[in-house]
Amino acid sequence: MIRRILLIIYMAFAASAFGSGGPEEVELSPDLASRLGFKIEISPEHNGTVVEVVGPPELNNGCLPARSGSFLLDKAGNEISAYITELSRRSESPKTVGYLSSRSSNIMGIFIDYFCSKERIYDSKRYTITSINGWK
Repeated sequence: MIRRILLIIYMAFAASAFGSGGPEEVELSPDLASRLGFKIEISPEHNGTVVEVVGPPELNNGCLPARSGSFLLDKAGNEISAYITELSRRSESPKTVGYLSSRSSNIMGIFIDYFCSKERIYDSKRYTITSINGWK
């Protein structure tokens, strides 16, 4: 009997040790970005496109920007490379920039992660842009 009780207690602790797969990913559309307070600037540049994202200083009642970055995916959706920057805790708006060559068949994505307090960690979100179709 004691062994069963210990096994149940162990299972409860072991389940909490498993991490999540990261924050929920939210693909920004022009409308959603505007409603949430993101500012998106898309500029053609020589042989490519520059995408600049400025996010709000906080989202979802106190979730703060924690990381930003960009990544490249091949045609099949496999990650080729990624660049992630940890953001310092301050009241400024987070900013990230990505560049995609027009000669590339790869997919560029850029993101800003907003992390919530421990009590609301599951409300954390990654706001991404992986396509600029419909943004122009």
